[in-house]
Amino acid sequence: MPDDFSIVRSSEDSIQIQFTQTICPETNARIQAVCAALEREELSSRLFITETVPSYCALTVYFDEGKTPFEELMNVVQKTARNSAYPAVSKNTYIVHEIPVCYDGDFAPDMKNVCGNAGLSRKEVITLHSAPDYLIYMLGFMPGFPYLGGMDSRLETPRLKTPRTKIPSGSVAIGGSQTGIYPAESPGGWQIIGRTPLKLFDPEKEPSVFFKAGDRIRFVPVDENTFLRLQAEEAARSEEKTHRPLQRYVCTGGICIISPGISTTVQDAGRKGVSKTGTGENGAMDKISFRAANIIAGNRENAAVLETTLSGPEIRFTTEMTFAITGADIHPLLDGKPVEMYAKIRAAKGSVLKTGFATDGLRSYIAFTGGILEKSILGSRSTNVKGAFGGHYGRALIAGDELAVGDETLPDEPASDETAVPKKISGMRFLPLPPVLTLHVMTGAQSAFFTTEEMSAFCSQEFSVAPESDRMGIRLNGKSICLRSTDIISDSIPLGAVQITSSGLPVIMMADRQTCGGYAKIACVLKKDISLLAQAVPGTKIRFEFIQ
Repeated sequence: MPDDFSIVRSSEDSIQIQFTQTICPETNARIQAVCAALEREELSSRLFITETVPSYCALTVYFDEGKTPFEELMNVVQKTARNSAYPAVSKNTYIVHEIPVCYDGDFAPDMKNVCGNAGLSRKEVITLHSAPDYLIYMLGFMPGFPYLGGMDSRLETPRLKTPRTKIPSGSVAIGGSQTGIYPAESPGGWQIIGRTPLKLFDPEKEPSVFFKAGDRIRFVPVDENTFLRLQAEEAARSEEKTHRPLQRYVCTGGICIISPGISTTVQDAGRKGVSKTGTGENGAMDKISFRAANIIAGNRENAAVLETTLSGPEIRFTTEMTFAITGADIHPLLDGKPVEMYAKIRAAKGSVLKTGFATDGLRSYIAFTGGILEKSILGSRSTNVKGAFGGHYGRALIAGDELAVGDETLPDEPASDETAVPKKISGMRFLPLPPVLTLHVMTGAQSAFFTTEEMSAFCSQEFSVAPESDRMGIRLNGKSICLRSTDIISDSIPLGAVQITSSGLPVIMMADRQTCGGYAKIACVLKKDISLLAQAVPGTKIRFEFIQ
């Protein structure tokens, strides 16, 4: 009997098990069964599996490509998927989370729209919406956002014509045939019909997310007084021992931001193993320059640094310390005198580092010996702007910010061995990009979706980097490679995945990408080229070249 699934390589460090492309509880139950089997300690350790990310109709398995025995992984995954019978789903096999929702007044600004579209009274809408136990198929879009199944079709309502710029945290909304909960303040176009007082995502707590894929949600209507009482109780619980243990640091120095530049954030190597909660990876865009900065500064390679975009900051040193700058040249001046890029520089207390606009690239990295001290959240000090956590208050730096520098140095590194650093960073210095940047890619999770002609159009033309590109994705301008819908049922997005949008043009997903998406992925850029791509300014010419 032939398998009713397929396994494809979706990136250098992931494979994807693709089941029947039908959104249903039965397929989800099978995905959850395979996920549980692969997450067993003995198996995941032997195969160096770093994370399994379930979605509607697929399971993406991430692994350590430098250690995983790939053939054994494929054999184990195929056997596990083949042997996973559709498990019987009963109320005893899943968790139901009761979510209190106030459907009244200001908490439900779009209730009239939903009532009018459905031809139902407010009471009927509330009754229908709160009746089912909704299945959580996956988490994505933002940390803790649940993709739910099971809404009554009578409640289907088109999205707002003009999306809101700000939807309050906890808002319960309907968008087309879906309903969901916004775990954090966010822009969005869904129709808001209520709000919950519960904090569904809290990066400071363990676990950080209220629920997981495979669980159920039941909405429980409450009045405004009950909402306010529950909200107060939730606030009181915010200091309970469910918070992560206190972190202890050793502060060795400090800096003050005089001027932040266009966009300067705190970044390290990023978050690992949190995609299944909808939490992004974040971290340095150009990891080669990031590592080089820390090596030169004498830090551990994952120490937090400043990442600058297009222009750098002006900084006052509140203590004596050493630092290094790598990546695109931002023409640094220390107390008015030029200093070298890719060199360890000593600054006196009160000295001022001034940097300018980047040339021959886009991003630069400033590492301070000892590393920037920020709280480690979900395994990283990187800034998650969308979730407003990590880094320095979850945002880009502003004038007046004061940052501490710690002790993330390498104690076993001989301080006098000045020859070790050049050897370590040999080949890591950023050089100006060629006139046309060739990105080496492997086939993507949905490469079979595209015709031979479309694949040829993808790798035979020159694209150019669009001005709208950012840390989420590098958008490309050029000739559309296909003139048909590229929508798919949403699944996991690995770093470097090349999505073809409804315009027929590529978007390369980068460090701040969403964890899941609904466009077909034609290819995935190799990691060695991601750092080069991170330095591509708008207008840079891009070509794709497939490798085996």
